[in-house]
Amino acid sequence: MGSVEVSQSRLLKATTGVVEAYNSWDLDKIMAIRAPECITQVLPRSLGRPEMKNDEYSKYLGGFMSAFTNFHVTINEVVEDPVHNKVSVWAQSTADTPVGPYANEYMLLLHFDEAHEKLVKFYEFVDSKYTVEHFTKVRELMEKKGDCVDDFGTNT
Repeated sequence: MGSVEVSQSRLLKATTGVVEAYNSWDLDKIMAIRAPECITQVLPRSLGRPEMKNDEYSKYLGGFMSAFTNFHVTINEVVEDPVHNKVSVWAQSTADTPVGPYANEYMLLLHFDEAHEKLVKFYEFVDSKYTVEHFTKVRELMEKKGDCVDDFGTNT
């Protein structure tokens, strides 16, 4: 039986682009994958994180990026919904932080525009217990050092 060549769908390519942007850990690249109207929310809702427009998300993410080095996302599984321009991703990330290694697990729900090029909604379900514990330590250290931390929240 011959081999079957499988090409990546546009949605999978766009999803890979999202992961590559985060793996670059470059705020400009991360923001470039978003449509102007993109909404981002860190979930579950019990964390108390609001939906964020691009300017709010850029401030949020930029508020703690310097505390994370060697940030890397690994995709475990992807489920595509081309009819609704959505992708669900089970992923994990690792990084180094001044308070110790970071390792989180995610379910991402990515909504893309009709062209499958830009994010219009980004829902990030995190390991809430781990996230609260680790971000609290990072925030406390950054405040102690006098770094600008804005409210990236002990709520995340």
